Amino acid sequence: MNRIKLISPILLLLIFVNCTNAKNVANEKDKAVLLWADEFNGKGLPDASKWGYEVGFVRNNEKQYYTLERTQNVRQEAGNLVIESLKEDFQGANYTSASINTLDKKSFEGDIRIEVSAKLPQGKGIWPAIWMMGANIKQVGWPKCSELDIMEFVGHTPGKVFGTLHWWDSLTAKEDTHLSKGNSLMVSDLHTAFHVYSLERKGKTISLFIDGKNLLTFAAPATAYENTFTGPLYLLLNTAVGGSWGGDIDDSIFPQKFLIDYVRVYKI
Repeated sequence: MNRIKLISPILLLLIFVNCTNAKNVANEKDKAVLLWADEFNGKGLPDASKWGYEVGFVRNNEKQYYTLERTQNVRQEAGNLVIESLKEDFQGANYTSASINTLDKKSFEGDIRIEVSAKLPQGKGIWPAIWMMGANIKQVGWPKCSELDIMEFVGHTPGKVFGTLHWWDSLTAKEDTHLSKGNSLMVSDLHTAFHVYSLERKGKTISLFIDGKNLLTFAAPATAYENTFTGPLYLLLNTAVGGSWGGDIDDSIFPQKFLIDYVRVYKI
């Protein structure tokens, strides 16, 4: 009986703390103001007032050709954005896909939270991503613009999603003067269920989440390029095929669809 009397106050304290934390999280979310969103409830191509395109062979020795305004590769359908990767001959490539972004259409400043609900494609060679870069990319280039990978998946590591931050840093001796910080999480139903991939920025600190579970929190060091993590950001959604990280490609997996239910950006 004495033991029960000693434990009970501790349990009550833990319950109180948990309830208080839950209330604080709820209050913080209540204070968030929706700045921008796309629910993808239309038909055909994505909203041209919100999204532009990368076209051609863009980066990382990837094997797909990113097409321009081609519904075979990107479209709104049944309340989702569909980015579809195909095995086909097109413009000298053996694969096609799509990469859309908000560059020169919408950038996001200050303390923000980005939420993207998505169901991922699968198979060796597939490389979908939800990511952001500095809107100053045309002026300073990569990696000075910084790169914030909210979600990346590569088919040769089944069930694992990655979140990574990249930045220019004066301390590194690497030729491209870039450093990175990342983490990964195993998720069993990436390809059969939608999950919410999020980024929060408060000051110079970036946090990444999967379904509300913290994956990574990191603040830009003093040796990073000016305004790293704090400047205006734009959003990218794409699926690559093969390349430096996508690796070998299994042609039997195609077609593959990257489904995005919504993108929502909040002021926090």
